Parts: sequence; structure tokens; C-alpha cells
Amino acid sequence: MLRSAPTYPSSLLVWPKKNSAENFDFSLDASEVLRGTNDYIAHVSASVTTAQGLSTDISVSWCSIVNGLACVFLGGGEPGTTQTVNLEITTQQGRVISQDVFIAIVSGVASAAKPVPALSDGTPVPPNALRLPDKSILALDSSHTNQISLDRLLSTDGTHLTSSSGVDLLNQIFQTRTDVLLIA
Repeated sequence: MLRSAPTYPSSLLVWPKKNSAENFDFSLDASEVLRGTNDYIAHVSASVTTAQGLSTDISVSWCSIVNGLACVFLGGGEPGTTQTVNLEITTQQGRVISQDVFIAIVSGVASAAKPVPALSDGTPVPPNALRLPDKSILALDSSHTNQISLDRLLSTDGTHLTSSSGVDLLNQIFQTRTDVLLIA
């Protein structure tokens, strides 16, 4: 029997009103949809589907996962309008939840989004980014490459590691590629 991927009903969700000149973060809690699945949010992206290409359109400065919530930082917006922000949440188990959220921009003077902290390449820095002791932001590009030398790794009995064919791996260098950073 074939099963299709689950679809989730879209509900009318509304975030609090914001002034055009303000930059604010807004969150979406997917815990009800994920209840009992042992699944969690792995990636969040957002777009403003009502944007018209104006410099004062409401815009997404960054998206992140903050305390298990899908979080998006918004700035700008045309006063007197209601905008639609589409959040797309991908979970660790591969579920995709697409949710439109409405936000009213209160009347006032139209403003472009204020700049947010960014890396040298322009990538915005969310508030939960890890800072290193030198105050720089920990960032790994996609498929970050590391060279690992096995000259210091020993098996549990104290001998050097060998390949499955019995070849000593001492002083060989291997490349690893990962998009996962584990901190212990």
C-alpha cells in the first residue's frame, strides 16, 4: 500500500501589527502539528507573497529556529496594508509545513527595512548564532571540508587504526564533508 506525504490544513494566522519603521521578530509554533511524532523543526525559510518590488515592502531579514520555534525577522512595509508572509518549515523527518501568516502594517510613514548585522558576504546573522572567543560568528559553508589526519587516533586496544582490508591508516589524510556541526 502506498502512502502519500501528510498534508496539513492551512489556518488563518495573524501576527501582531507592526509599524513600517520597526524591525521585529515573529515566531510560529509548530508543536501542535508535530505532537507525538518525535520530529522537530530542522529548517525555516520565509517569503513575502504580497511584496510588489518596492523598497518599502515588508521584507524578511533572516529566518532561524529559536527555542524550537520557527522565527522570522521582518522590517519595512507599506503602511495601511495587510501583508502575507509564507513560512516553510522542514522537519528533521522530512515533513514540509507551509503556512501563510498575515501581518498588518499600521499607518504612518513608509520605511525600508533597517539593516541587520551581517557576515562579510552579506549573510544576515540571527540572534542565536554562535560567537567564537574572538567575537566572530561560527559559520560553516555548505559541505564544509575538513582534512583529518589519523596519526593521533588509536583503536581501543592502543594500536593504530587500519582499513577494512588491514592497511595501517597511520599518517594518511582523509577529507570529510558535512553540513552537520556537533558540539559536545
